[in-house]
Amino acid sequence: MKSQKLLTSFLFFIAFTSAYSQYEKGDISLSIQGAPFITQDGPDDLGLMGLVTAEFFILPKLSAGISFFTTNNTVLKNDSGTTIHSYGVVPSMQYYVFNKNKFNAFAQIGYGYGFEDLTRGYVENSALTVFNVGIGSNYNFSEHWMVKLTIPYFKAHNVTVDATAADGATVFIGFGYKL
Repeated sequence: MKSQKLLTSFLFFIAFTSAYSQYEKGDISLSIQGAPFITQDGPDDLGLMGLVTAEFFILPKLSAGISFFTTNNTVLKNDSGTTIHSYGVVPSMQYYVFNKNKFNAFAQIGYGYGFEDLTRGYVENSALTVFNVGIGSNYNFSEHWMVKLTIPYFKAHNVTVDATAADGATVFIGFGYKL
């Protein structure tokens, strides 16, 4: 019963606080998103990836962004006994193919750098290059707040040991705030 009241209150809040949130030149948005990190080489580990992004709108449909990421392959499940953390930054461009009041959809491309702090058990502080291309959308439930969904394909290459650190698509979900 309590969860029904909470859901009803949340839906009422979304329906009646919706305002115009179409992006314009000069707008800035901040977001935080998360995704599962599933390790498939060897034992199956289960971790998390986090992404904090700032976007500046150069044009109403074009933004330049910078994302800071972190990953941990064993937050939820550690069958391998090896924990790998990675950190980095990925500058990107987003083109908003659909930029309306309540819903926005975009395509993005980015390239950046990062580090792994324990790679394959024998090298510490390995350098990464990270390429991503993907799609995403924002659902604006108020003038400033949004739910953000991004589906990037990313390829992270460990240049220190010349190996693929990550390769594939994943679903990030989180919240954003338009300044």
